[in-house]
Amino acid sequence: MDECRILCVDDDISMLNTIEDILMNAGYAVSLAKSGSQALDLIKRGIEYQLVLLDVDMPDMDGYETFKRIRELDAAKEIPIIFLTGLDSPDFEIKGWEYGAADYITKPFIKSVFLARIKNRIVVPVTTTAKYDHKALEHAEKTLTDMEVRVAKLVADGLTNNEISAETNYSYGYIKQVVSIILEKMHMNKRSDIRKYLKEGRIE
Repeated sequence: MDECRILCVDDDISMLNTIEDILMNAGYAVSLAKSGSQALDLIKRGIEYQLVLLDVDMPDMDGYETFKRIRELDAAKEIPIIFLTGLDSPDFEIKGWEYGAADYITKPFIKSVFLARIKNRIVVPVTTTAKYDHKALEHAEKTLTDMEVRVAKLVADGLTNNEISAETNYSYGYIKQVVSIILEKMHMNKRSDIRKYLKEGRIE
């Protein structure tokens, strides 16, 4: 796992040190940045990161602005970015998904769950898209966020909300909300429409 390097961005030095200890003990290589501008400088140096952990509430340049600046860099357009913050309002979480975040983790967090969700974003299961309709999946990926695509695939694979909750380490209520958002964005009425569309390229 030592080839996996994570960039942690937080103005709280104590939190940075805590995250560094957790990640390094789990076998990850870690870079630390105390501000958004420092994070951008590290990426511009050509350091390859497999994941960015980004605090939202920072002075000068907050996490959302930093997120946009990172995405403007050619070398960082595809790096998964997880918002890590003490702001636990649903509005902040929804805003994070709207920006295209790979995940949204609130502080304080449970170490085991934190690492599981980190691993989910770095160690992507090797799967083939052959089991999904190519055009349908391509349309879904353009319409939905990364998290919504992931949940849509699990729905298409026949998993219940409870099973998806266990698979992704998210609450049942949150998964239920994501499924509703998927149906709305895809102009669908029921879960079976997701399965039929992604598997067969059609809905009834």
